Amino acid sequence: MNKIVTVRKMALLFMFCSLLNIPSVNAAPGRWEKEISGSGWQLWLDHAAVWNNDEAFMPPVNISKLPINPPTCGWERLDKVYNKIVDVPGTVEEHFWGAIGGVIPDIGGDYHGVSWWSNKFTLDPDIRGKRIIIYFESVNLRAEVFVNKQLVGYDVIGNSQFEVDATNAVTFDGENRIDVRITDVCGSFSYQDNILYRWGENLVPGVHGFGGITGPVIIKATDAVHVDDIYVQNKPNPRKVEAFITLGNSSGNTNNGKVTLVIHEWKNPSQVLWEKTVSTSVPREGKKLSFKVNAPKAKLWELAGHRTWKQANLYEASVRFTSDDGEIIDTYSQRFGFRWFGLGEKNGDQRFYLNGKRVFIMAAMTRGFWPKNGIFATPEMAKREMDVLIDLGYNMMLLHRAIGQPPVMDYSDRMGILTYEEPGGYRIMPNKADNINGPDDRARFWRKEKLRRMVIRDRSLPSMVIYNLKNEARKDYPNEHDYDCMRMVHELDPSRIFTYNSDRNVDHPSIENHSEDPQKLWMKPFDDTFYYHGWWDQHHWFPFAGYIDENYNNPAFYLRYNIVRGDSLHPILKDEIIFWGEEGAFGTMVRLEKIKKELEVTGATGFRELEHIDWFNTYNTFLDKSGFRSAYPTVDDLTMSLGRNMHYFHGRNIENIRMGNISDAYNLNGWGSASTRSDIVDIYRYPTADPSILRHYTQPLYIAVKIRDKVLPTGSIPVVDFWIVNENNLNGKNTLEIEFNDPVGKTIYTKKFTVSIKGGEEFGQLLVETVTLPPVEKPGHYMVNARITKNGVEKANGFDDIFAVDYLSAPGFPENCAVIETDNTIKELLKAARGITVPDYDLNDSGLDLIIVGTHDFGDKGEEIYRDVLKRVVNGATVIVLEHADLWAEQLNDVSRSKPFTYQGGGIIRFGQRGRYFVGKSSFLGGLPDAQSMNWEYQFFYNTRDVQGIRLHHWGTETIVALGGQHTKEILNALSRVQLGKGHIILSTMNILPGLASKRPQAAVPKKLFLNLLEHSE
Repeated sequence: MNKIVTVRKMALLFMFCSLLNIPSVNAAPGRWEKEISGSGWQLWLDHAAVWNNDEAFMPPVNISKLPINPPTCGWERLDKVYNKIVDVPGTVEEHFWGAIGGVIPDIGGDYHGVSWWSNKFTLDPDIRGKRIIIYFESVNLRAEVFVNKQLVGYDVIGNSQFEVDATNAVTFDGENRIDVRITDVCGSFSYQDNILYRWGENLVPGVHGFGGITGPVIIKATDAVHVDDIYVQNKPNPRKVEAFITLGNSSGNTNNGKVTLVIHEWKNPSQVLWEKTVSTSVPREGKKLSFKVNAPKAKLWELAGHRTWKQANLYEASVRFTSDDGEIIDTYSQRFGFRWFGLGEKNGDQRFYLNGKRVFIMAAMTRGFWPKNGIFATPEMAKREMDVLIDLGYNMMLLHRAIGQPPVMDYSDRMGILTYEEPGGYRIMPNKADNINGPDDRARFWRKEKLRRMVIRDRSLPSMVIYNLKNEARKDYPNEHDYDCMRMVHELDPSRIFTYNSDRNVDHPSIENHSEDPQKLWMKPFDDTFYYHGWWDQHHWFPFAGYIDENYNNPAFYLRYNIVRGDSLHPILKDEIIFWGEEGAFGTMVRLEKIKKELEVTGATGFRELEHIDWFNTYNTFLDKSGFRSAYPTVDDLTMSLGRNMHYFHGRNIENIRMGNISDAYNLNGWGSASTRSDIVDIYRYPTADPSILRHYTQPLYIAVKIRDKVLPTGSIPVVDFWIVNENNLNGKNTLEIEFNDPVGKTIYTKKFTVSIKGGEEFGQLLVETVTLPPVEKPGHYMVNARITKNGVEKANGFDDIFAVDYLSAPGFPENCAVIETDNTIKELLKAARGITVPDYDLNDSGLDLIIVGTHDFGDKGEEIYRDVLKRVVNGATVIVLEHADLWAEQLNDVSRSKPFTYQGGGIIRFGQRGRYFVGKSSFLGGLPDAQSMNWEYQFFYNTRDVQGIRLHHWGTETIVALGGQHTKEILNALSRVQLGKGHIILSTMNILPGLASKRPQAAVPKKLFLNLLEHSE
């Protein structure tokens, strides 16, 4: 690991010292700092330590009254028994996950207990006499800090900054030793942060389950008067700020001096924007003072452009205190930006504004999981995350259910990305598994202190615009403690939006939007009022794993504008901020091959890493054994294809929201989520599909071409509407030009329309509706292209495609055919599609070549029918089973001599929303897309909760449709042909039968697939 660059505010000391011509090292008076995190730390797991029933002490703690817990091996042996030399920041799980059982299941590597993190450092003798402070950016969970075997600090809040005073423990004449005793008592490896954990008599608010020192460690030496904090508060006039300075005084006396505030460009102290010096008197208890800064020449902090970023305009507030006698000097800096993020209204519509300009938020939602160590972002990973966020076109990172990590915030500040933050673990719900009925006073203090630290740490950051307390509070209505916490936050930082809950009130139907609701509690910047209206946040867990045509029916009826399957508001109220807080919630497989290649370089000792390699090996073996290697040359080709439909769904969904011009924010679910795998990018921050899919729908200006039914049987007439997504202020009279191309690229229709585009703040607009296109006569993909021109110059473009299916014409199938069914679905389809009448199956009919099994219940004749049908297969017949594939597979095992058995047991396994059908290359897919994960063309098959498969051995099995999942390495068979003797049995777990009876245009695909099975079965 590269040496960790301190990204907190104290790391800017040296530039400011240079500005003021103060030596930064060996200075007396003046501040001295040294980072001691990095390489060379000793890590030892103290398995014998007793910790289960310890009391957790809340800050502020009296060190002299705390119990002393030395290493169980004794201080003299701690240098000899360590397990590894490691880097800090680090976690136990980073180094021991696989070694302590963390392959499968994925929580097997969790270490509960005590670990010791030890290192040595020296102090410059010239700083003798100064106050020596050790700053920790973050630990998890309890830290007991020893310097030269003396307990000097204690903190149990976790995942947030704290300091310990080591003045009386250090030596200046040789090496000092620091030993940090970390106790990892509990925690989750999923997104859940709601419950309380039991640790002896302590009730611990929800936290991630990793243990270690999870942020930089810095030694600071300061004079008796020290600058403890700088808070730069933004104002509605974006070029005005107020800087609040907190001075501490450890001298025991009042000290007089001068405080200088310099506002200069970040990392460029010579470019001074504003400066002021005042005289002050600092009493023993310290002092707070403020400076009002008006900087009309300040460059505003703004969002990055779509897919582009340049260094955002950042400044530093650098403070210097100098005593009148010159014996006390201290300096400190805080990065910030001139900007204002707030609310406004136009035509009754509440909207977000940044620096006076409307902004639509496109957010990704991270749950705070990271590769290897599990819980914190290295600077390299933070940059990778921001790079891919920019590349996908999003403009906010929503730090969800876990306090944000400073490297992420730092890159957001620098790259022009907004952030939204939750402390994590705030909800503290009962935990029946541990017999916990609810929080006690200590648990309430615990979460409040963590919240307080989060706000103090991040309140000057220009990227941070919204605080939120709880996620999906459900029926957890705000109580007096919640109001108290909101008052505290608003007092610490009144300049930001602050919401109580993310998601709606589930006590009411989703189609009701109540004007006054305690779950909608929120506060506006610089307004002490508690509001219960004006902020609407609703979560949607889309029930199907991909895009469906019902997501857009017509300009008055589409997803996120009004009701679609009871899944949205009706109507959306313009007088509130509409924040779609979690959208999607279905996932895909991670980039197994990319991860494997990275682990070949870095090693695979950390969180879930051996599991990822194991999953890669399973997928790689499948490609060889199944014959799918010809369709997917690499595992990465397969996993990228599996993610494609999820990316497409989010693209089309965000398109709906933007073109409607009422909503204000969209947050996709999810991002790098180690447990749920609802990932647009995986935990390694690799995009799980081609980034260009989403990138198209996040661009600031394009034509949203909306085909009402994208899947059609040949002969159908498509209908299309044209909208504009317009954040570039394209306006006035323009020409909309459209063309319609057939599957070979031939243009079969063109038309022009004069359109009047509003522009300005109107980010979405319907341009032309109900355009009827020529019939789709040929099978294949058609393309609708559109562009907007003015005086012949193209200003914007867009496209959408159609898949036409011909299931009415085909070569035919064996005449000696019979059907087993109770509802006539198959016979009616064959009559309508082929004009033939197929007889019912008869035990006495000896000449059958093809038997189709639909809906059936054999009753007492089951054994006889199974035996007869499978005997026919052995002698050369083909059987197509469309229902109860598992029962037929069991019978197959009884007849087959295959060892191991073809059918591996387990019944029909339902992956539901977590599943992904995918196909290879097969004659059964004629006229249908092949060598891909089933995308929107195959939507009929996943427009159901029954995405399912069975376990078949690859010997003698031709897999036509396979089923993968976001949650497991196992790959199931959804449609397969199994050889049995001279014949074959085709087993399907897919919803082909409902498609045969359906009148929906999308059912053309299951009808085509079914007929292919009949006509290519020999």
